[in-house]
Amino acid sequence: MNCMNCGVAVMPGLDHCNRCGWNISVQRKAMYLSRLYYNRGLEKAGIRDLSGAITCLKQSLKFYKGNIQARNLLGLVYFETGEVVSALSEWVISKNISPDNNLAETYIGKLQANPNKLENINQTIRKYNQALEYCREGHEDMAAIQLKKVLAQNPKLIKGYHLLALLQIREGAYTRARKTLRKAAKIDKTNTTTLRFLREVDLQTGMVTNLDKKERGKRQELDPAVAGYVFRSGNDTVIQPPAFKESSMWGTLVTLGIGILVGIAAVWFLVIPDKTQKVLQSANKQVLLYGDQLATRDARITELEAQLEDSQVSSNDTQQQSQQAAKKVTDYDKLVQAVNLFNGSELPAAASILAEVDAGNLSEQAGSLYQMLRQNLAEYMPADAEDQETGQTDQGGMQGEAMDPGMAGY
Repeated sequence: MNCMNCGVAVMPGLDHCNRCGWNISVQRKAMYLSRLYYNRGLEKAGIRDLSGAITCLKQSLKFYKGNIQARNLLGLVYFETGEVVSALSEWVISKNISPDNNLAETYIGKLQANPNKLENINQTIRKYNQALEYCREGHEDMAAIQLKKVLAQNPKLIKGYHLLALLQIREGAYTRARKTLRKAAKIDKTNTTTLRFLREVDLQTGMVTNLDKKERGKRQELDPAVAGYVFRSGNDTVIQPPAFKESSMWGTLVTLGIGILVGIAAVWFLVIPDKTQKVLQSANKQVLLYGDQLATRDARITELEAQLEDSQVSSNDTQQQSQQAAKKVTDYDKLVQAVNLFNGSELPAAASILAEVDAGNLSEQAGSLYQMLRQNLAEYMPADAEDQETGQTDQGGMQGEAMDPGMAGY
């Protein structure tokens, strides 16, 4: 263990740092508690108590944020529950804390080596958020369809199971909700949201959901101490009134036949028209939704075309300004070359270069220098340059004086 004050390794059994004398007893205790909660989280993860594992591992990191094993395991648990973004966050932090021989680098590398998987994960996140938006807008059918696509691509996303089960409970499809919540319980057995939704389904149906495959299909036992059937679900007890039992087999068969006829009649007169109406309503909602999406897309295309035209105009202006600036720089360079050649008494060469300078691109002071050079090099200037000189005036409002070939330059 290293001292948190000076960073020097501390001998085992000491309560103070060998170097700075810092009291490390509290630090030692915090690291001990961090390892203790890490071991608990590891045990819970081993029995798929992922919610309990996340709680223990977070507590471990509260005591000592440098516990790399706890942070890497927390990332694995997040990944197992479908929370890939949270998992990557923990692994990146772990890698930054300890970059050498860290398993987090291996986990990140495996994800980055499969870009298709990362793209699928991003799509599931976007689709899940879109399903939430559909729920807020009241398009529950569209949200259910979107969630089924999400769970098909990412079957470990517990939040997706919870939202789909909630929609099914709202619709009254308790059997499908129970099936969905069982899938979530396979991933995390002790998730409080899963158990709370299952309890609601049990209360609505009067049947207890048994998550143990070996115990499924067995009838619940009658508790003689209570006047009714007692169903136990975890720590909760649900009491149902005792069912009436016919003393005759014929009476049971007659009752069963009447029930079947009533059920068929209810399906024919109630369920089928209701299902047809729901299908029509869903189709109308989809048509309206697609119309809105097309209108939004057209408006966006028009906006992007306008932005493209503006950017092209701006690009042309910028290009023209750049060309003008480059021409000015070239004219200044040639003026300096002409002055240097003039100072070196190379008058014909100076006149040749000076003839290529555009005086309109020069400042007032540079223009004065240009006019003075032209006057001193008039006899060496080319014929076309002399014609050009006749149409130019001094930019500074005065004619330049004769220059001394031996001057130092401007």
